[in-house]
Amino acid sequence: MPDSGSRTVCSSWCLRWTARAGPKWRLARIKRGGSNGWWPIVFSTCGSNRSCARPTPGHLSTAKQLMRQAGTITTKSDAQRFADYLLALGITSKVESEGDEWAIWIHDENQIERSKQELEQFRHDPGDPRYKQAEAAARAARRAATEKKRQAERNFVDMRNQWASPWRRRPVTMVMIVACIALALGAFGSSAEAELMFSMPDIQEGEVWRLITPVFLHGGFIHLAFNMYMLYNLGSLVERKLGPWWYVLLVLFVALVSNYTQFAARGPYFLGMSGVVYGLFGYAWVRGRLEPHSGLYLRPEFVMMLLIWFVLCAVGVIGNVANWAHGGGLVAGAALGYLPHLLRTLRQNT
Repeated sequence: MPDSGSRTVCSSWCLRWTARAGPKWRLARIKRGGSNGWWPIVFSTCGSNRSCARPTPGHLSTAKQLMRQAGTITTKSDAQRFADYLLALGITSKVESEGDEWAIWIHDENQIERSKQELEQFRHDPGDPRYKQAEAAARAARRAATEKKRQAERNFVDMRNQWASPWRRRPVTMVMIVACIALALGAFGSSAEAELMFSMPDIQEGEVWRLITPVFLHGGFIHLAFNMYMLYNLGSLVERKLGPWWYVLLVLFVALVSNYTQFAARGPYFLGMSGVVYGLFGYAWVRGRLEPHSGLYLRPEFVMMLLIWFVLCAVGVIGNVANWAHGGGLVAGAALGYLPHLLRTLRQNT
């Protein structure tokens, strides 16, 4: 244990379960940045004779303290090409801006000397064909690493979320489900549906809630049950990622877009949560693909089921469906899921 004079002492522990290995945990700590603190690490038996170590998410921001700088390069393109070359050699690195130059940070301290030697050779002849040839190998290595991490995300379950109350883990989603069920059972009186349906004249007179509230109405038990099942699964996933307040804004935006799209295409006679469901699906699907570590993983069979259902409804196999709400919600959710990636790309290119 570090002494009481250490500047940073982390006493928190994270318990994770590897589905493949079963309920076997081993906890340990490793030093972070010399004697300045400790980093909690979870060792999980993976079914083989080796163990895997993984830093807890709350400490990923300190990962740079475990890296060493190999040197700097004047241009971003050269720095990225050199990083690709290192990756082809099996050396993982990170490129970061430092003033007018780009720093090359090496993840493995044991590789720092070799990285410095390679950097010196690169500076002497950055146009050497071997650096260009390394780009394809680096892309393949990144794809393999992304797939490996995506597979790891499937095998990890955060037991803190699993043991928590459903109301604590997904409060907004649960409130939405309860509201839909209560309305279906007539708990708010027989006039509630008329007060919540989409009506442009009433909206223009100030009843703006009608832009959103049709999503809480349903046309029968099967309609309600299917939408609530999908809302529970997709809503829980997205709400845990975004938190309740951002999640509320996402739901309101998707509901507004899906409802208005359906109204513009087919008129005001529609109801149901399915537009929001497809919006949540689009958001989780796109962002999960672009950010494998986001936790927004959707199983391929689940994605395929929702896409097939979308097509069956669109071609008329399933009758009397608000297809424009499905499409509007899906596009709106997918656009919001792509937005963080777009903003990050724009920041990196400026």
